[in-house]
Amino acid sequence: MAGSAAVKASERRAEHILNDLLISQGWDLRRPPQGNVLYQHEYRAYTELMEPLLGASKTASGPGVPEAIIVDRSTIEPLAVVEAKRSSEEIAKALDEAQSYALAFIQNGYNPLAIGLAGTSDEEFALRVSKWNGTKWVFVTYDRNPINWIPTLEDLGRISIPRGPAEIRPTIPPPEVLAERAEEINRLLRESDTKDEYRPATVAAIMLALWNAKGEIRRDPRYILRDINDSCRDAFIKAGKSDLAKSLRVDEANDKLKDKARRIARILERLNVTVLTAEHDYLGQLYETFFRYTGGNTIGQYFTPRHIARMMADICGVTKDDVVLDPTCGSGGFLVACMDRILVEHRLSRQQMVSLVKTHLIGFESEPVTAALCVANMILRGDGSTGVHRNDCFTAPSFPVGKATISLMNPPFPHKKTDAPAEKFVDRALEGLVHGGKMAVILPTSLLVKKDKGVWRRTALAHNSLIAVCELPNELFQPFASATTSIVFFEKGVPHNERRKTVFVRLNHDGLTLKKSARVYRPNEPNQVPDAIDSILNKKTVPGFSGAVSIKGKMEWAVGAYIPSAPPEDEEVHTGIDVLLRRHASFYTRYAPEIIAQREAIKEGDLVVEPYRKALSSIRLATAFKLPSEEGTIGGFFDIFYGMKELHSREGIAPGRSLIISPTEEYNGCYGWLDFRHLVEPPFITVASTGSIGEAFVQLEPCAVNDDCLILLPKKGQKVNLAQMFIVAATLQIEKWRFTYGRKLTPSRIAEFKISTILESWVSEKLKALHSVIDASLAPYQPTKTDQRNDEDDTDYKLAQKRLDEIERNPKKIIRGSVLKKRLAKLER
Repeated sequence: MAGSAAVKASERRAEHILNDLLISQGWDLRRPPQGNVLYQHEYRAYTELMEPLLGASKTASGPGVPEAIIVDRSTIEPLAVVEAKRSSEEIAKALDEAQSYALAFIQNGYNPLAIGLAGTSDEEFALRVSKWNGTKWVFVTYDRNPINWIPTLEDLGRISIPRGPAEIRPTIPPPEVLAERAEEINRLLRESDTKDEYRPATVAAIMLALWNAKGEIRRDPRYILRDINDSCRDAFIKAGKSDLAKSLRVDEANDKLKDKARRIARILERLNVTVLTAEHDYLGQLYETFFRYTGGNTIGQYFTPRHIARMMADICGVTKDDVVLDPTCGSGGFLVACMDRILVEHRLSRQQMVSLVKTHLIGFESEPVTAALCVANMILRGDGSTGVHRNDCFTAPSFPVGKATISLMNPPFPHKKTDAPAEKFVDRALEGLVHGGKMAVILPTSLLVKKDKGVWRRTALAHNSLIAVCELPNELFQPFASATTSIVFFEKGVPHNERRKTVFVRLNHDGLTLKKSARVYRPNEPNQVPDAIDSILNKKTVPGFSGAVSIKGKMEWAVGAYIPSAPPEDEEVHTGIDVLLRRHASFYTRYAPEIIAQREAIKEGDLVVEPYRKALSSIRLATAFKLPSEEGTIGGFFDIFYGMKELHSREGIAPGRSLIISPTEEYNGCYGWLDFRHLVEPPFITVASTGSIGEAFVQLEPCAVNDDCLILLPKKGQKVNLAQMFIVAATLQIEKWRFTYGRKLTPSRIAEFKISTILESWVSEKLKALHSVIDASLAPYQPTKTDQRNDEDDTDYKLAQKRLDEIERNPKKIIRGSVLKKRLAKLER
């Protein structure tokens, strides 16, 4: 019995290793159709798998039972057969039995690989993969050596063909897999009491050490951290960067990390860190991905996503003849993007690339750990000897003044008043360029729009040309930051001629979307990067996406100011209307008692409702009449005014029964209920000009509107129905991307927005449903007929009491008084 229990325990440990290997390569462990893996007897539920294995037992009688079968989840076609053994010394036997099972499938028209797994210890196991080439079994290899990982689905598709090649290169697992592994590493580092700011360096040190030592690092807790530091130091020395040899290391005194480092090393090994060569960019991409997920902004920097860095290199047209400068190189993303572009454009070997970049790629990074991370990034790509300087770009004697032909950078955003502002980095990078050199720099939107930065913008144009500005997706730097940024492109030394058009582009979709704290590619996610490059290089104007206009002086550089409006797409309006209706419904559900109370106060005369124009001065009316009013635009349908100055500050105004609208996105813009007598007659549209800028709502209830909101009133003589109002509000929501805290939403800036009435009938039907929701929300709080009668009696009682008091002060009306006394007595009953 004891022996049987030991065998079962060994099988569970082998299955654990198998699962870990499968997950690392992106396989879904669930059964089809959700997943790709069938364990042992599970295959018997599928006739197409069971029949080939009849009589394929290891004992030559009965059905075979492999450890696992990897299948195509939709067709149940066997892609690989796995057999496991307890001891790593039994790898040949494991592979032989896997081949026997796989051959049974091959004889039935399939082409699965055979995978042998032997060993139950994470430190001591062996794995071999083979394929049937039509006449015999051959190893699947990488760099002519048998691979020791399970191929991905993509790999299997390439190598399963019998007459096809057996040599493969590793592919990067899906982003979700890397994110999960990074989360596990983060947990392990957290459990080892490794502070946030040290985690990127710790992961990078382990990764570089494993790669440099080809995995030959002792796993004993007494030695593992020392071996990691020794191997990491050796890698820097080999690369000629001995000054950084001690900047990237793990804390050898951390006893908790000694245990956790073993698991971190295993995770990285599962991702093939130890076997890869610099000929493949896998290592570099893996490095960047793990660094992003495990570090992010923990050392105060937001690192540029690789596809954006590559886009900047493409627009600048980097070639092998260029000298590229990054004054704030961080982990080296822009330098790597240039390497990748040059490799592809000029079809260079990695060795040719290494020789070229020694003098053609120059980076400066003052923070020692980040500089070491940058060099490690280059080492993993086969080059640690690039011109990466651990120095401040402002004071470094080696700064290449007037020598670079291209500068790419993402300067650190200042966190305190003592930090250098972004424009100072721009000026320094321009100093490093030759006359006519090109620059692409990521800048915060505030620098492009704020009035107090106007002098800098004018000075920049006096000495350089503004080629283009490309606004980046808002979530680009998430989950670490939500900064609004743009890429700005300059040509140095050529004063800006206002007749030369500057291109403005809004890159709203880059092919990635945020999922579980990681931005990942999605096949169906729009990717406007190629269109952005095309618009900039060819100066295209595409309404809603790009515009080519003249710029001069202190003018703002915000893309929202210069891209012409386009009628919103039907799908956008559909989505916008749905959001508006839900927020409307939530308002009536949340505030039903208050809405009823306000209606009663209006009926009693306690609150006054009047058209907003009556409350406006002639100057404000005249100002609105001067706004653009082109047909088919918001200005053509509506007069646009600011809200009530009396409500600019709500301090000192007591709670009451009046609905107050302010710049918020919740409950149809409702701020609350205050003691404010004058209300605006509905219906009309409100839109936040600050705060939750661009949030627009249709107001169906009388309300008072704070002056941080605009009020849109249908022009006199212009017939505008509710459906059209909702479409306009949805249009404003769609266009709110044009505005930020540094660029306010104003009447003149929204008057030219084009609107469409194509969906008017659809919206009308939606509004019928909304009215039923409103009625249902208010019904429980409406006065009943009894309540109304009691209210009338109460009013009569008060009136009768008042008149009686008057009569008692006048004895001549005593007869009338006796009548009133009877009436009061009746009312009291």
